[in-house]
Amino acid sequence: MKRYKPMVDKLFYIICVPTLALMAVLTLISFPSPLALFITVLSDLLVLYFLLSPLFGYVELREECLFIKYGLLLKKKIPYNKIRGVERKRSFYSESMMSLKNSFEHLNIKYNTFDVTSVSVKENGELLAELERRRRQL
Repeated sequence: MKRYKPMVDKLFYIICVPTLALMAVLTLISFPSPLALFITVLSDLLVLYFLLSPLFGYVELREECLFIKYGLLLKKKIPYNKIRGVERKRSFYSESMMSLKNSFEHLNIKYNTFDVTSVSVKENGELLAELERRRRQL
């Protein structure tokens, strides 16, 4: 069982740090009003979850399936025999809503009939080679 950690580009931090600073300023501005503070804190927590969640995800190659943990709450198991293809891409957007992607370099994993998910790990090349090897074994 091999675990791959997420890759984080500088652009992720360039987006994340100013957003967190803006959130802190807006929270301080809304401090006098309790209702505005409550709404601001709730929205801050939601934004924090989406910004920081990819840092806690990982990809794991298990015996029977590919296990992907998307941040703190979401996870997915993809059996190797359901994977149709894996391709390396370079873009900042992702085709899937639920993706472990916080860099330009990522792998698109196509499985089932129309499903696609994107992962971005530090060892993209090693993960691609290992996935192809496990797919060929089946």
